Amino acid sequence: MQIAVVASMEAGIEKAYAINSVNMAQGFAKLGHDVTLITFAKRDRKYTLDELIEQYDIRVPLRWIQLPRVFRKRFISPDLPFASMALLHLWRLRPNFVFSRSYIAPILSARYGFPTVVESHAHTDNRTPPFLKMIDAITHDPQLRYLITISDVLSQHYQSLDVPQDKILVLPTGVDMDRFNRPDNLPPTPYTTDKPNVVYVGHLYDYKGIPTILETAKVCQDIQFHLIGGLPQDIERVRAIITDQNLLNVTLHGHKPQSDIPPYLWNADILLLPPSLNHPSARWTSPVKLGEYLASGTPVIATRIPALQDWLTDEQVTFIEPDSSSAMALALKSVLSNPLDAKQKSAQGIQRAYEFSYRTRAETILKKCGF
Repeated sequence: MQIAVVASMEAGIEKAYAINSVNMAQGFAKLGHDVTLITFAKRDRKYTLDELIEQYDIRVPLRWIQLPRVFRKRFISPDLPFASMALLHLWRLRPNFVFSRSYIAPILSARYGFPTVVESHAHTDNRTPPFLKMIDAITHDPQLRYLITISDVLSQHYQSLDVPQDKILVLPTGVDMDRFNRPDNLPPTPYTTDKPNVVYVGHLYDYKGIPTILETAKVCQDIQFHLIGGLPQDIERVRAIITDQNLLNVTLHGHKPQSDIPPYLWNADILLLPPSLNHPSARWTSPVKLGEYLASGTPVIATRIPALQDWLTDEQVTFIEPDSSSAMALALKSVLSNPLDAKQKSAQGIQRAYEFSYRTRAETILKKCGF
């Protein structure tokens, strides 16, 4: 079957929605379908397919079309010119099915007869015209089969905007099991300390739980904390805090490409997933790292926020009170001193990760659409 994945993202970026889009394309391809990914080109260059394959660690054949990034003042957003250009390629490709991470592109693909689903994690305060046009199209166009989102909270919000409940499909953010599943023989560890290595991967925003990690590091000097990822300005901000507080047991590794992340997870003693409760996203977040952590087979400590409880149980991770360094410190000591219990939870976590795989996600979407 011919499938087009249409995402209004720049080729080469590594934001969560871009990683999701590329991995969904891989998920469809792993099912044996012929997949074409349509995105913007980067503003200042056009990547070769080989470069994109290396950057996103793409392991299955797929085509990638990069459209010029056109933006004029008369357009409400770059979504409209992108959608118009993407539609021309859809006419040439004649796909049997379209998966879209865009607002306007799925409206046009459905209007011109292509069975389409759109994925959106738009927050509850989103009232932009392109988003509302997409919501209206889902409500009225039978060719726009489903709106896929990541939480019941967002589903209920979209229903309040008159999207029929039976046209919304709630799925967690996926994971590439081929990349993150623990191998029998681990690669060399990237860590140089003899202390237990406790690892966080992701952005360094405060609402991701970074202040709680730093506070915990103060009282757990016998543990080495590793922070992997972050934008340059956030890395410098957190580095200043580490220096000011003399936290010698906290290491900043900076941004790493997706293909480099798995060894950091496999060789860790514990992985931290500590989003704050004091942020609206605590009700609906489904972090990219969620499935990656579970797939790695390393014990996970996660904050007990509503969004994570939607997808995880106490049998799979160790839950702790959010925004509490004392709770995190106690959990770290407990997990490190009870390796058998931690191993049992990790085994359950791996099984849960298979349910999150992009292949399973793609298969679920296609079955729902009658393919």
